Order: sequence, then C-alpha cells, then structure tokens
Amino acid sequence: MAKKEDLFDCLRCNEIGCFNLFKKSEDSCDAGHELQVYSVLGKKIEEKSDLSTCVCANGRFLTASCFLTVPIFEQKRSYLSEILIQVTRDFKASMFLAFSGHYRQANQVLRCAFESIISGAYFQSDLIALEKAKPSKEELDRLQKRFDRWKKDGRVNIGKSIEVLRRIGFLEMREEKEWKKLYSLLSKFVHTPKEFTPHMKHEEEDKMRVCPAATCFIERQLIEWSEGFQQVFAILLKTIEEFHPEAFRTRSGKVAITTCILPFIRGGYEDKVRGAKEIQSIISRVQESN
Repeated sequence: MAKKEDLFDCLRCNEIGCFNLFKKSEDSCDAGHELQVYSVLGKKIEEKSDLSTCVCANGRFLTASCFLTVPIFEQKRSYLSEILIQVTRDFKASMFLAFSGHYRQANQVLRCAFESIISGAYFQSDLIALEKAKPSKEELDRLQKRFDRWKKDGRVNIGKSIEVLRRIGFLEMREEKEWKKLYSLLSKFVHTPKEFTPHMKHEEEDKMRVCPAATCFIERQLIEWSEGFQQVFAILLKTIEEFHPEAFRTRSGKVAITTCILPFIRGGYEDKVRGAKEIQSIISRVQESN
C-alpha cells in the first residue's frame, strides 16, 4: 500500500514502480524513469554548457514555430494552416521524448513532422499552380479530395514529393539530396535499434532486473536528435518563406525572428546549431523583403 502522502501523486506511485516517473536506476546515475532522466539532463547542462543548445535553442525554435504558425492558421485559406499546427505539436512532443531519454521515439515523431511539412508544401504548390490557371470548381474539388484522402490515410511517397518540389523550383538539387539524407536518417529510427536498457529493482523483488520501461541520458543520442530537430526547423522556415512570407511581417512573426531565432544563430551559436547558415539566409531574405 502506498504511503498516504503518495496516494494522490500518481507520478511518484510506490505501488506501480514502472509508472513512478521519478524513480532512479540503481546501476547507473544517468538512468531511471522519465522525470528522473529529465533532471539528469539539467545537471549535465550545468556541467557542460554546450548541451544548453539542445534545450534552449530548440525551445526557442519551438516557440518561433508557434508564433509563425498561428497567423497562417487564422487565415484559414491554406493547406499548411492545419498541417503546421500539427507540426508544432510534433516538435514539442519530440522534445519531451528526447529530454526524458526516449531518443528513438523522439526521432520517430520528428520524422512525422518532416513528412507533414513536405506533404503540406506539395499540396500548397499544387494549389498555387492550379489557381494561376484559373481552375474550375471541379478541379479545386479534386485537389481538396486528394488532400482529405492524405489526411485520412497519411500515405505519401516522401522521396517523390521532394523530387517534385525540386522540379518546380522550390528547392535546389543540393537541398534535395540533403533532405533525402535527413529523411533516411530519421527513418532508421522506425525500426528498433540496439538501445541501452537500465536495470531497476521491481516491486516484491530483492534483486536488480532489466526494466524496459526505464530510460537513460545518452549525450550522443541527444545531440543526434537535436541536429535533426534543427534541420527540420530550417525546412519549416523555408516552407513558410515560400508560401506564407506574410507570417514574418505579423507582430508574432517579428517576435519569432528577433527573440527566438536571431539570438541562436549568431553570437557564437553558429557552430552549435545545425542548419544555422540556412536559417540565416532565410531570415536575411525575409528582412530584406520587408
């Protein structure tokens, strides 16, 4: 029976050890359940400030995604309006998973965000091309049905979509190769790679045993996830610049640039943020056009 003070604190449950998110591993100071690993990350940042980029910079980029997505969503006239809402949610979910030691799952969610951005750009480019040709209602309806089918089934050939975006001039051949390489990297996490599995002492047992429910802080995997996150964020910015540049001119868009993006691609962060040069180029073009 749990102690009285723990009865209503489910995250510290003493009866269901695998759901006690604060529980520590007894065979590694970097392992345990999710909130324990989250606290380990905080201590690691104090010891090694370079790791703050994985948290602070990415947290700012998440906020920038939110600030830029809202004005697009409020317009209600773009295929990207709904998609970018989900992408921002995926960004945050991916961060929580990475910070608590679920690196494979964090990359899986990041892959979903990448797929959504590419699919959104693909459908939005089709809509723009169609509108230039003064389409009939039937043609617009057919495109809408394709989009609705994609939302329902979620099936799309990302490799071919990237090729189409390159052919219509949305991205260069160099970017096509880089995006396909990034997608290949994120896709490898769909299937279970070898992972470190901590040992924990379970209820009613007097010895340590492997605990699949536990996680562990692994610096190399955190950095690998962080670099992928920053690359996907750069792709998000490029997509917004191409299809909704007006979002950067809104009040929230300007805040995104000045407080969330620029401080983390300048002043010593250039070598720490993956894709900093691409982000700098996008922001420079946006500011020049304003």
